Amino acid sequence: MFAGFQRFLSQPLDVQWRAALVKLPRAAPDWVLRYTSDPPIPFVINLPSRGTYNIPVYVFLPPEPTQEACPVIIEFHGGGFVLGSCLEEAPFCSLISRKLSAVVISVDYRMGPIDKFPAALEDAEDVLSAILDPTSHAYEPLRVGIAENAKASGNIYITLDTNRLSIAGFSSGGNIALNLALSIKPPQLEEPWPSRIPPDYPNKIPLLLYYPSFDLRQKPSERTRPPKMPVPNGFWHSSFDVLAPTYCPPEQTAHPRASPGLAELCEGGLHDRVRMYLVLPELDSLSEQSETWVKKVRAEGRGTDLKVERYEGLTHGWAQMPVSWLNEEEKRTRIETFETAVRFVRDTWEGKEVEASALGTV
Repeated sequence: MFAGFQRFLSQPLDVQWRAALVKLPRAAPDWVLRYTSDPPIPFVINLPSRGTYNIPVYVFLPPEPTQEACPVIIEFHGGGFVLGSCLEEAPFCSLISRKLSAVVISVDYRMGPIDKFPAALEDAEDVLSAILDPTSHAYEPLRVGIAENAKASGNIYITLDTNRLSIAGFSSGGNIALNLALSIKPPQLEEPWPSRIPPDYPNKIPLLLYYPSFDLRQKPSERTRPPKMPVPNGFWHSSFDVLAPTYCPPEQTAHPRASPGLAELCEGGLHDRVRMYLVLPELDSLSEQSETWVKKVRAEGRGTDLKVERYEGLTHGWAQMPVSWLNEEEKRTRIETFETAVRFVRDTWEGKEVEASALGTV
């Protein structure tokens, strides 16, 4: 904690005050979820990492007791690797936990300006290993934490069905979610950087990718704006330009782990068992890089594993904003895409193929 504070104070003053303001919502206490989100309400487990720090994970248990092992969904919040929190994703995580009787694990990964790339990805890999790898140092702490909290809440002992896994992410969280399904090999990197998902994983793995950030080479102000998107201005727009490089410096943005849209997909680059649901709002400067990636996926022969839904007139982040901020159409489409995500995960686990007819515009 003290080391992180020292790193924060070592930043330029312009970075310090902007970071303090954009991270202010993270000061909201966890109990606010009892008023802003439907059950289940999460509890927090601090998982040991590969370093000397702990990784907080917010765990959502199915509200209905079950004697069967529960599928597992890992979720990553958005925020450009400099802001955002698990509390923002609680309505989504609660819904899919209820609908799929799943244990949902939302990861409070490290961000800039205190931590730098690849800190967020390392945390994501450590949590994934805690789920899948019995030799992981966090494997037993995760299960003990879940069991203790389940009993304390009056639920039965919860076990994890690690053969039913899904990974979800919003914006920068989508960057992380895709990353977990990629294996980077030479010559893209000097040394191989494989996925933590075993090559022989037995079942299909649904990825839920909401308006993801696949290419960090451009600052937010440098991205191409869709024709109908208003010209951004003000504090938030300028702050992202200032803060984004504190997590991933310009000289590292072309790294295929920083920008997973650049990673090779063939010959096991993209895990064979992955199936993807990609949500793209029209009024989003990130959509262009996702459309480029969609063409790449199809060119590599994986188009049948990808379901794309494009939403006209909607902006980046609409699916995770507080409901009170949304108009009626935004509320309707938010419910619609969450229900589609639930069906997509269930169908993928059951071995059904991706519906090509869904590759249109809503």
